[in-house]
Parts: sequence; C-alpha cells; structure tokens
Amino acid sequence: MVPTLVAALLVLVQYVSGAEVCCADIGCFSNSSPFALFPLPMCPVDLKPQLNYRMYTRSNRVVGQNFDHKGSIPSVYGPGKRTAFLAHGWTQDGSDSFLTDMKNAFLDREDMNIVIVDWGGGASQLNYQQSASNTRTVGAMTALVFQNLLKVSGSLASRMWCAGHSLGSHVCGHAGMKMPAQQKLGRITGMDPAGPSFESHSDKTVGLNPTSATFVDVIHTDGGSLGTVRDIGHADYYPNGGQSQPGCIGKDLFKNEGVEMWDEETPEQYSICGHARSNTYLTESAKKDCFITRQICTNYNRLPASCSSCTGCGAFPCGYMGFAADSSCRKSGMFYLETTSRSPYCQS
Repeated sequence: MVPTLVAALLVLVQYVSGAEVCCADIGCFSNSSPFALFPLPMCPVDLKPQLNYRMYTRSNRVVGQNFDHKGSIPSVYGPGKRTAFLAHGWTQDGSDSFLTDMKNAFLDREDMNIVIVDWGGGASQLNYQQSASNTRTVGAMTALVFQNLLKVSGSLASRMWCAGHSLGSHVCGHAGMKMPAQQKLGRITGMDPAGPSFESHSDKTVGLNPTSATFVDVIHTDGGSLGTVRDIGHADYYPNGGQSQPGCIGKDLFKNEGVEMWDEETPEQYSICGHARSNTYLTESAKKDCFITRQICTNYNRLPASCSSCTGCGAFPCGYMGFAADSSCRKSGMFYLETTSRSPYCQS
C-alpha cells in the first residue's frame, strides 16, 4: 500500500513539474527549469483587457494606430526609421504617464516609430508571481508583432528597439529571445528590471539577458529591492550605485509603480521613487546626452569602490546612459555615474 502511494505521489510530482500551457500562435510554455518556481503563464487571449499595440509617429503623436501580429501594419509606419516598443511594468497599463512622456521625448529627439505595448491585463494580476510569469507569453506575442512588422514592411531587425520598465524589461527580454536568429532585435533597454522572482535564478535566461538582443543596456536604480542589481546586459549602468537615488526617501516596497515620496510625517506612504527613476532618466536622456560616465567597474556590490577610469576613449566619455547608450565608446561592462536629486538630474 505504501509503495503504491509513493509511486502515485511521484507520478503526481512529475505531472506538476512537467505541466504546460499551450496558446494560439505562440506555442506551449512549461514550468520546467528555469521556470520551476513560477506559475504557468496566461495565454494572451485570456488577458483582460486584451493585449494591445499602438503606434505613434510625428504625424500622429496623440492618437495611436492599433495593430497586431496579423496582416496589415499602421499606415503611419516608416520602415526606414528606427522603431521603439515601450513596455510598462507591474500594476500599470498603456495609459501610464511615463509612457506618454517617454514617447513624446523620443519623438522630439528623433523621427521614429513608437509602439506602446499595453499588457495591463497581464500586468495587473494581484499575484505578482503570475504577472512575472506572464512576461513570457506577452514577450512571445510581442516577438510575433515584431516579425510581422519586418515581414510586411521590409524593414531591418537592427532598427528595432524594445525599452521596458520593471517587468516590462522582461517582456522585452522574452520577445528578443523568441526572435529568429536572422531577425535578432537591434537593442533592448531595461529600466530597473524587476528583481523579485528573477534575481535569485542562476540562469539569466529566466528574463532579460545579453542574448535577448544585439545590444542590451540596463539602467539600475533600485537594485536589491524592486529592481535587480546584478549585471544582465552588455552595458549595465549604476547611477549613484544603482540601489538608491538622490531625492528618494525611504525604502522601496510593493504598492504601486507611481512616484510617491515617503517621509517621517507620512510613514504610511511607501516610496517606489527609486524604481521609477529609471524611467525618468531614460526620458531625460532623450532630451540631452548628459548622463555620461567615465568610470568602469568590476563588482556591482562595491560601487564606486571597484571602479576605475575608463581608457581608450580619449577625451570622450566611455558611456552615455540612456538614449545614446548604443553610440557609447564602450558598449560592454558595468558603469558608474552620479546624478542630482532634481530634474534634469544629470550633473554634466
């Protein structure tokens, strides 16, 4: 009797560890390693509201054109221009103000195509772990949107850029990993990629990692709390050490991804200021290339103690954090810089 019960339990364990969910168009997803500690992701068709992609250009800055992974693409799309997909994080949706601010700053800086990825139905799960897992299926669908855009327009994958905040960073990461080898995304920018459920994994392919795109740059602002501190890109930028930011008071805790300040008089308000500051830095960097670094480091847990002056760039800084990171002299390594506590934040 006992051996039979043990055998039954073993079968059950194997079934649970080998569980999978299959979704239309994007295939099946299991909870095998490195996703053993995640629940199975939800299929895009089950997300309420539905996953949505809206394209903006200089000719339609206010009202975006909706499109998906099938058939036609927006009439405003310019295939010869760079295209940036912007993805929000947990508890947010496509109407979040930081996406609007970033979209406008990018369009002011460059004549490009901007796509806001609204995955609010997947990001709004009260169970954070479920939203974290949903980055896999949302990323896979986003990869199909990229592929259709390339197929129909004849544009180049090297012109494709995905910038995501928090869990949105991992949406971009999974989208990049789902792209065919010959259509590798040109760039992914992670804005304080979500740390909980990701940072503890030794296998970085659980989320955003250097294999996700030809160039992966990461802005760390709340590492060790809501964000990750470990280097997961080609170029990882650690403003002010990457774990807390000037002007942000208190400890970052899960509540909402807006910007709220905490002080001794209102202790009930929890700050996520540092986590959100990564968005602000990227937006500000589109206005001016002023987040420069001349320090390259060897240990993200010892900043700036493990840093030294960059070499080989002459009079130029070794790196630009943010919009111009892909034009930096040094595109690989961990970089340290300092910011101020108020807009425009840069010290140069």
